[in-house]
Amino acid sequence: MKKLIIGEDIVKSFETAGKSQIVLDHVSVQIEEGEFVSVMGPSGSGKSTLMYALSGMDEIQGGKVIFDGKELSNLKEEALADLRRMEMGFVFQQPHLLKNLNVLDNIILPAMHDMKGQKALCIKRAKHLMKTCGISELEDREITQVSGGQLQRAGICRALIGEPKIIFGDEPTGALNSTAAQEIMKLFLKINTQGTTILLVTHDAKIAAQSERVLFMKDGKIVNALKLNKYKGKGLEERTKKVMDQMQGLGV
Repeated sequence: MKKLIIGEDIVKSFETAGKSQIVLDHVSVQIEEGEFVSVMGPSGSGKSTLMYALSGMDEIQGGKVIFDGKELSNLKEEALADLRRMEMGFVFQQPHLLKNLNVLDNIILPAMHDMKGQKALCIKRAKHLMKTCGISELEDREITQVSGGQLQRAGICRALIGEPKIIFGDEPTGALNSTAAQEIMKLFLKINTQGTTILLVTHDAKIAAQSERVLFMKDGKIVNALKLNKYKGKGLEERTKKVMDQMQGLGV
């Protein structure tokens, strides 16, 4: 399989009270094209920071990140922003949607920059995504008129509208109840089956168990990895136990 992301010896630190604190301690990782990977670990272990480093959202102090053959540190800020906008999609725990726009307009907003003069095509693509995500009836709703799970689906539509190579998710189910969280996971699994690479940061063992590889972090390092098969909708309890056993081994 082609390597979509290669992270080599990544070092990331923050200044806290005048002292430097290492958050990523010489981390190396590879993500294959079409893979579904989750990252787990205790709070403060570096999970989200690793995701931000691999996506170019955070600068790193050492090592390098190569995305689809391009070393991110070699790109100027404008080129890096273009790459994130056109080749990456992001889904966060709380969807960052604009209150003055309805659901449909929120979804098409990121794509309008790259599809100038093609608004009709952009809307057509957005409506197709909304139908896929089960929210087609909400296009004219204000974002205050829909549930948290529906907002997260809208966020996924927005992340997908540029047809990215990868979706980065930072605790995308963290604010949802278990039923809504599982519905969102079904969407991620469907998206992945269609070829989109997915990298999720999560605290939820059941969510991680539905990916095909789980990376476990502690103290800024990847300390273990669990390889699973593509999830086909069966054996989730057994898969979840394997993930929980690994987490218990980290003292979580």
